[in-house]
Amino acid sequence: MSSFKNDIIDFSQFCKENQFFISIDKLETYFKYIESKQIESKEDKLKYLFLLIPKDKDEKDQLQYLIKEFFNFSTAETPDFNFNYLDEYKLNDNFEDIFIDQNNINIDFSSIAIDIIQEFENLDFSRPVSNAYWLNQLKKTKAYKEIMSLFDIQFEDSFENIMNELNMENFSNYLDMKLLELLKDERNKTRDAYQPSELNNKDQLNELDYLYTNKDERKKLLEQTYALGNKLALKFKKQIKYSNKGNLNLRKTIRKSIQSGGVLQNIIFKPKNKKKPKLVILCDISGSMALYSLFGLTLLYGMVSRFNSIKSYVFIDGITEVTKDIKKLKKNEIESFLKNWNNYVKHDGHSDYSRTFEELVEEIKKSNSNYKCLIVIGDARNNYRDIDDRLVNEVGRLFKNIYWLNPERLKYWNTGDSLIRKFDKVTNNTSEVRNYTQMKNFVNSIDFKRDLK
Repeated sequence: MSSFKNDIIDFSQFCKENQFFISIDKLETYFKYIESKQIESKEDKLKYLFLLIPKDKDEKDQLQYLIKEFFNFSTAETPDFNFNYLDEYKLNDNFEDIFIDQNNINIDFSSIAIDIIQEFENLDFSRPVSNAYWLNQLKKTKAYKEIMSLFDIQFEDSFENIMNELNMENFSNYLDMKLLELLKDERNKTRDAYQPSELNNKDQLNELDYLYTNKDERKKLLEQTYALGNKLALKFKKQIKYSNKGNLNLRKTIRKSIQSGGVLQNIIFKPKNKKKPKLVILCDISGSMALYSLFGLTLLYGMVSRFNSIKSYVFIDGITEVTKDIKKLKKNEIESFLKNWNNYVKHDGHSDYSRTFEELVEEIKKSNSNYKCLIVIGDARNNYRDIDDRLVNEVGRLFKNIYWLNPERLKYWNTGDSLIRKFDKVTNNTSEVRNYTQMKNFVNSIDFKRDLK
């Protein structure tokens, strides 16, 4: 037995001692593979050990660590695209459309990706979603599935089954990379065109869709958005001071007027026992919200950092209160806050407005506080999940006033999985907010003094 085989057998025992088991069948398949491919270098053999043995990400992470410990070799760099042309592929005529030369594998991923995108009718870059979102949609299409179905072959030989699975995985990875490249190019083509000479710099920036801003533009807009949050908080604070005054105390007012010869210089009000109204802000940070979550959280931060009677939540498929966390942040740390996206996943990581509002209603009822006003920042896209009308009505009863900022173009509301129509009957103001000008108009339109009487 070769020295390397002995090393691998010793390594398998080392793995067993560390609660990682490599079956004899897998080892036999592995040895058969490296012999058939005539792999000579120890480094390449270890790389393919890492490729062939694990079944999922957890096993890959564990095996990568064990290889590093035993062989002092890192498998972080895996081999480039590799395709093993199996004899059974020749029986499928469709493979001829993919492989230009069967002897020298050369796959035109660009043509395949273009065909998939062209057959997809729902691609719309005006929606506030990332390229990764559209990639996932493309992978659900008939065109994509038909391409990948080429690998739906059952081989009698276990070695060839593993090779086929590797082929499929490598093929899918490279096709996805090409699709993402094309999506990026197509998105750049659909950016709203404007002539710099038509507008001054400030106006031009304020009209620019958040989704199409660069780093420097976002920095300026975020500063302005933070100031808008401050402005909205001050408007709410003034209303609270106003609402804290009770009815006129006529007796004390008359007594006070005697000191000024009967002139009513000082008006005395009765104390108002009712709790001051409080505000709740709810911000969608799911994948479909893309950059808009950053501006939504900055508006939220501008309010929470100035005022204590505001409770703030973020949500994906359930709510998480972030009032204290937001207050601890600095302005330049809000983007890093969003990078911890997984911390706010409660179930499957897909938007769930029904579960979110159920949890919000439960939270507000438990707090037994006078929360009169709710501001929602979200696109109301619910992954084709429905929401009960009774729940929507209960939210409407719980909050006297509901304001909704929707970053999606108005013409796409209530299409596909959008449920914004469900909330229209209970909201005071539902506005399209895709840029700074629209957000400023939204803030200016709110009249707490009128709405919270």
